[in-house]
Amino acid sequence: METSYNSYNLDHIGLIAGMVDELGLELLIDTLIPQDQQQRHVSVGKCVKAMILNGLGFANRTLYLMPHYFKDKPVERLSGESIKAEYLNDDVFGRALDDIYNVGASNFYAQLAAQSVKRLRLSCKVGHLDSSTFHVDGDYNSRENAEELADRVIHITQGYSRDHRPDLNQVVLQLICENQAGIPLWMRAMSGNSNDSSDFREIIKTHLSQLEESIGMSIIIADSALYAKETLKELGDFAWITRVPETIGGVSELCQSWQWNGQRLSLSEYAKQ
Repeated sequence: METSYNSYNLDHIGLIAGMVDELGLELLIDTLIPQDQQQRHVSVGKCVKAMILNGLGFANRTLYLMPHYFKDKPVERLSGESIKAEYLNDDVFGRALDDIYNVGASNFYAQLAAQSVKRLRLSCKVGHLDSSTFHVDGDYNSRENAEELADRVIHITQGYSRDHRPDLNQVVLQLICENQAGIPLWMRAMSGNSNDSSDFREIIKTHLSQLEESIGMSIIIADSALYAKETLKELGDFAWITRVPETIGGVSELCQSWQWNGQRLSLSEYAKQ
């Protein structure tokens, strides 16, 4: 009897799968999200792992092409016995994403991040708070039913553009990252016209104590949007580092005094003069 052999392309995604296993993400996800394992070929944890492999696979595919993406991959080696490429389809991933939405994507991610940094033994004493914008092309009906859906969806619309494309619609992603490896500890998608100053205050009010208890964060660093009277009150005794905005009168006068022979000086250079 002849033995048949098949060859598969593992590439670099074996390393990614190994890291997902090392961090225990699949097991944690299946613990966080109630699901009937008897009714599924693929658990939510395995779905998330497969989406990570696809997203970091260089030649990533949209959800409906995922079976094609995994067709030449050693799926059982990556995701476990009895898992086949055809099981990894858009219906399965769609239901998994619905389950994640139902438990709350931001808090769900925060728990995954907390476990990851603990297993990597990273110090999370210092957190960097900032937001990024992602512009998009196309026509969106963001103004329709905006008031009714304000608490449930984000709106793809125009706002302050860090990409210098104010003519395009955009969305905003807010992040708190640790300062050693730059791993995001918390993230939230926001509407394209969101305001950093008020949003930072809401984040600090809602999530900072949780990050302090779960991973030991004790210092927050952010840009000048953090420097607002109400926000600093919310920080209380929590240590913070930021830049005072030049819109404040005293700061504007000080910056003007740093001019030396028509050139802008740094604080250290100004002190030498």
